[in-house]
Amino acid sequence: MSDKLLSTYWTMPIKLILMFSLGFAAVEWLPAFFHSETIYDSAQACELSRTSCNQNNASIMLSDNVVHPLQPTTITIRWPQMPQETDTLLLTLEGHEMMMGQYQLQLIRQPDDSFSGDLMLPFCTQDAMTWQGKVTSDSDSHTPLYVSLRMTQ
Repeated sequence: MSDKLLSTYWTMPIKLILMFSLGFAAVEWLPAFFHSETIYDSAQACELSRTSCNQNNASIMLSDNVVHPLQPTTITIRWPQMPQETDTLLLTLEGHEMMMGQYQLQLIRQPDDSFSGDLMLPFCTQDAMTWQGKVTSDSDSHTPLYVSLRMTQ
């Protein structure tokens, strides 16, 4: 086969593969650029500490006023309106000052009908930062609880 015929022979499949790949990438990733889910509503947010914060008939409390990286801090939520069949809640946090990705923690129903879990946030290069996020139920049947907390070294 001549070089010209060989290059023409492979050009069409390569173009098709390239076009298919670009189309697939556009379908998968472009919607995320146009619709990003907000995980934080500052107008309703509770600033978490050892003092109980109330929101949507739920009370949220930390075992410590300030969270330190890589040290467990217990978060406890009392949410009386949560149905008995709800066994877990999901806490989702994102860094405010730094992009640290999403931190998720499953809060387990306790015998006293509260939900709790040990929060252990990752190490950060800054001396202090704020984490913001929300608490949701498995069924998403209730309005999320919006929270923020302060982490220091």
